[in-house]
Amino acid sequence: MSMLFPTSLLGRIAMLIIAVLLVFGGFRLWLSSHDAALLKGYVLLSEKTAAEARAAELERQRNAAAQALEDYRRRAVADALTQQKRQAELEEAIRNDNKTMDDGDYRWSDADRLWLCQQRGAADCRR
Repeated sequence: MSMLFPTSLLGRIAMLIIAVLLVFGGFRLWLSSHDAALLKGYVLLSEKTAAEARAAELERQRNAAAQALEDYRRRAVADALTQQKRQAELEEAIRNDNKTMDDGDYRWSDADRLWLCQQRGAADCRR
């Protein structure tokens, strides 16, 4: 029985030191596994948060691009309508000018219309 429980003072102190070291070592082992589990949870949470932030940013960029495209289309339609209106006004002015010139000195020809269209930078001037 003296092997398990030392009876001398030095034996008791040695046994106490060994017990404290075992408890301390066991606690450190438990703490490292516990910290690893906690860190794993924190890493997963931070990765999830980062993925959500990336998804939100991509959604915001997609919405901004869709809005910009819609605005561009709206402006393109408005510009096309304005261009058609100007072209119609120009054609009307040419017709009126040709009708009101009685002396026959100068008339708008097809070549004049083509030149004017090219000067305005129109893409298709063959009408």
